[in-house]
Amino acid sequence: MHDVFEARLVERFRQGDARAMETLFELYADRALGLAMRLTETREDAEEVAQEAFVRAFRSARQLTGGHTKRFGPWLFAIVRSIAADKRRQLRLPTLSLETPAGAALVSRVRTEDEALARAERKALLDALESLPEEHKLVLTLCDLEDIPHAEAAEVLGRSVAATKSLLYRARRALRDALVAGG
Repeated sequence: MHDVFEARLVERFRQGDARAMETLFELYADRALGLAMRLTETREDAEEVAQEAFVRAFRSARQLTGGHTKRFGPWLFAIVRSIAADKRRQLRLPTLSLETPAGAALVSRVRTEDEALARAERKALLDALESLPEEHKLVLTLCDLEDIPHAEAAEVLGRSVAATKSLLYRARRALRDALVAGG
């Protein structure tokens, strides 16, 4: 049902219906930003990546038609992935983080022991995730963090559903091993 609704939206957009474009944006903006945030270093980068992905998708909407119609969501997520990869390859200037002494001092004033423990666990998880190969990080981000169905993740990854599930299994094992080794 959702596929039919989405296909109609894309077709209406291709015919110049601006409300269809707004609806597609509303359906996918949060998920595109969430994926971009996990694939980039800062929120600003993520917002830039998500915005550029929508611009490219809307400019290229004609590619969604033909004998083998693509679904908008997976197609958009593949664009996010590509733009984020390009951004990671660019030279980056150092950014101020809460991990700097000044930022840490400010944060430590309001931190409780429980918050400190949760933060340490989150950091350990993010460090373990960061140590994985790109394809493992991406499949974990799509399937586990963004809760994208296996079929859609397979489209983004350019793999079969079975190959995506296998990759996800291996990625989860690698993440578990990285957490054990780091802990």
